[in-house]
Amino acid sequence: MGGGLKGSFVNASGPASSYISRGVYSGIEPFDLTNNLTGERLTMRGLDQGLWLLMRCPIAREEDKWAEWEEEAIQWPWNKGNRIFVRFQDSDIGDGMDEAKAGPSEPKKPKK
Repeated sequence: MGGGLKGSFVNASGPASSYISRGVYSGIEPFDLTNNLTGERLTMRGLDQGLWLLMRCPIAREEDKWAEWEEEAIQWPWNKGNRIFVRFQDSDIGDGMDEAKAGPSEPKKPKK
């Protein structure tokens, strides 16, 4: 999840709506990035029981308000119906070239 998400954030030229979400992820490392062009911060940090908090927010923010929102996000029940889940699973994305590490094969000639 790291490379594409982090790169998109760092290279963004405009802010996005701030959001907080959580999920169970494996193989992720915590990070804290800032984008001075948009004035935003993107943070991923582990909570407990494999849960992670992903947060995109202004660099200069009202700490009390954001602490309250973070706590609300952490306390959300998993079965709540008014949220969106985004899964970062790119293992099935590709061009079928895994077997041909050297590059594409020669084009097939039409049958005569």
